[in-house]
Amino acid sequence: PEACKALRGFYDAIGAKDESPSFADTSSTCCAFLDVRCTQPDGSPSPPLGQKEGWKAGATLTKIKFRGGTELGGSGTLPGALLLPLAGTLEYLDLGKDGDRSFSGTLPAELAQLTALQKLSLTTGKFSGTIPHQLGRLPALEKVTLLSKRLSGTVPGELCHRSDGSLRKLVLDDNVKLSGTLPPECFLLPTLEEISAKKTRISGTLPSKITAPLRLLILEEVSLSGSVPEELCKGEKLEELVLRRANRVSGTLPTECLSHDTITKIDLKRTKVGGTIPSLDKAVPKLKTLDLSNSDVSGTLPASVDMFSGLEYLAVDRTKLYG
Repeated sequence: PEACKALRGFYDAIGAKDESPSFADTSSTCCAFLDVRCTQPDGSPSPPLGQKEGWKAGATLTKIKFRGGTELGGSGTLPGALLLPLAGTLEYLDLGKDGDRSFSGTLPAELAQLTALQKLSLTTGKFSGTIPHQLGRLPALEKVTLLSKRLSGTVPGELCHRSDGSLRKLVLDDNVKLSGTLPPECFLLPTLEEISAKKTRISGTLPSKITAPLRLLILEEVSLSGSVPEELCKGEKLEELVLRRANRVSGTLPTECLSHDTITKIDLKRTKVGGTIPSLDKAVPKLKTLDLSNSDVSGTLPASVDMFSGLEYLAVDRTKLYG
């Protein structure tokens, strides 16, 4: 009951209205809300979505995910304090896609008190201020997605300080005022699989040491310099390497990147990456996109390019390739 009371207060504060019949019945469980998920106290299956019957006393509210089942108000700040009664149970907070609602103001410090939080997704584009460094204290945090054109400051290293943590995904795209370097600790985190910070003012150099098991590294339209570390392409999971328009990145294209068993996309368009395309001695069936246009890649296009058996898009225009 206390959790539902807190949730209804949160909905009222942001002008949200769940479209389930249970929303109008204040005596009904909030577990029947369309954009809320709860867990039964004994682990038994939950009732069908939107059904208020079948929930047992002690059911725990674990997820708030605005995805079409909630009518949202126009704009306003995010009242983080109203979420504190859910601090020990809320695992998932997703306030919808950009355009659903334009939250403004700063990211509330109370988010760092949601100790059970595993996923935080705030993509409704008008948050300002800095990223709270206290988020790095959340022991269960796995996925952070903060998309805004007004967040400023730097990426707090605390996000990647917990070697015993569980952070797997860090997405900071479109924060055009976000600057400074990406914390080197992130590239060493044993759990981190995805880093994306495209269209930011991130600068500095690509770290030479990368031990995180990255699947995706997307640093498009940033001011990073340095070269693509060979260590990155020696990992077992890499699927996408996108440094498009990171026009200060240089060095040579590591052979390991092109022959990687799991790689699906390499985009180095408008970088200063040079070197040659190596001859391959094995098929690379998963690579679908290879864009080296406007780069400094040179030499001949090897006959073994046929080894890219799954290739759907190849761009090598405005390079020094011939043949």
